[in-house]
Amino acid sequence: LPLNRLGASLAPATLSLLLSAATGSPFFLQVYGRAAWEASSAKIISADDAHVAVRHGTNDLDHGFFEARWQRATNAERLYLRAMAQDSDTPSSTGEIAGRLGKSTSKLAVIRSRLIDKGVVYAPEYGSIQFTVPGMAAFIGRQTED
Repeated sequence: LPLNRLGASLAPATLSLLLSAATGSPFFLQVYGRAAWEASSAKIISADDAHVAVRHGTNDLDHGFFEARWQRATNAERLYLRAMAQDSDTPSSTGEIAGRLGKSTSKLAVIRSRLIDKGVVYAPEYGSIQFTVPGMAAFIGRQTED
């Protein structure tokens, strides 16, 4: 609707690309939508514009939204997050994370608790842990430093 008010529109595949990249997050959709608007030089935002927007929007999210969460984590917490990221954005079993890290769940309880307090993860049910925002696992996969 805002695009139509400005005399612009989306090519058929564009909306699907942007919605898919946003993974259900209204905030992410705004980021990708802004990037698409900026990427287009015409009144019709094309699928090619959407691909550019996804690259630029992901970069913006990486260097702001996700990085802020990552920077709040200690090295030990980042190892825990990396172990979680192996499960993508689905819930992780705390027992499996402990196994991946070669530690007991009780030894990792403090790390898990700190990450919950920082708002990076939450416990959807007993024995599992999940990222609070979609795309965090993919962001972690793009990180090269420890």
